[in-house]
Amino acid sequence: MNPHSSQTEPIRHADGPTIGPGRHRVLIQAYACLPDHGSEEGVGWNRAIETAKYFDTWVICCKRLCANGIRRHFATHGAIPGLRFVYLSNSRRERFLAGIPGLRYLAYNLWNRRAGRLAQRLHKRHRFSLVHHLNYCGFREPGYLWKLDAPFVWGPLGGAQNYPWRFLPKAGLSVTIREGVRSIINELQLRFSPRVRKAAQRAALLMAATTTNYQALTRAHRVKPLIFIEGGVAERSFAATPPRTDGILRILWCGNLEPWKALHLLIEALAQLPQDVRWELRVVGSGSLATQWQRLAEHHGLDDRIRWMGQVSHQEALEQFTWADILAFTSLRDTSGTVMFESLAAGKPILCLDHQGAADIVDSSCGIKVPVTYPQEV
Repeated sequence: MNPHSSQTEPIRHADGPTIGPGRHRVLIQAYACLPDHGSEEGVGWNRAIETAKYFDTWVICCKRLCANGIRRHFATHGAIPGLRFVYLSNSRRERFLAGIPGLRYLAYNLWNRRAGRLAQRLHKRHRFSLVHHLNYCGFREPGYLWKLDAPFVWGPLGGAQNYPWRFLPKAGLSVTIREGVRSIINELQLRFSPRVRKAAQRAALLMAATTTNYQALTRAHRVKPLIFIEGGVAERSFAATPPRTDGILRILWCGNLEPWKALHLLIEALAQLPQDVRWELRVVGSGSLATQWQRLAEHHGLDDRIRWMGQVSHQEALEQFTWADILAFTSLRDTSGTVMFESLAAGKPILCLDHQGAADIVDSSCGIKVPVTYPQEV
């Protein structure tokens, strides 16, 4: 039997492996869900396969984003017992809206509305013991599973963290406006969105991804979430790092080259090191600020020590930990950061800012946390 279904056949009873006798049934909504990926896609996939170990599990996910990758995985590795996927396409209107700046969340909400109706039909047929809105992890879109007559789990939730105000002047005018507006809207949505409030109060279990998000949810809705970080890393073997005799410190930075990732903090810090300090930096990722940050490195005369690797596969990114001595995680706004778990799994310490998810993940046994004071001090 096929371990997946299409939008035209969203609730065929025959999809997926045979259901085991006496097992409870769980419905997960994970817009992003892909094997061999990090970030949201990895969160969706790994939660789904772990849930399927204990419950018969249905997953509603985005067909455009997920179907091909999941099908390739099943074709290579076979179906996962107790796990089936229901693919829901993006409508033409949703695709159009997603391409307009500022309307991406509206497109996502419309998809969630249709996913909610699909969930109602699935629940009528299968009578789930529990329903779980998993991702995207941001609190702004709780979906509609909370309307079903089944225990509702929501989270782990992120998104309540904001860009530190003191760092906005160095970010440039457009980033200052965008991040400033986002911070204000964040607070308004968290406090006054009727669906966020209803979903938080309806949840049988509400999970906050970090202490920052726990505090925000508690303050806004007088709830007591469980702190349960959203990221993780699959079990894997990392090649041992050979002994180093050349005295060069090898620094790895991974992420989207976007304003909130704040790679410029690392570049400007490296520029202040004495000339006799030997170091190399590899930057893995792509984004809108790639050219700007490359020019910043050239301005400081650092371009001969930095290798800009661009966007690489997840496996290629993981292989960089064999080269590296340390991971630098400079993000000024992130729920957590899957790359930090990958660094720790590889046995490499982390240099990060002491806030948001990084503050929860890193302690003195595995890294150094820099207080978030003023840009020049950081």
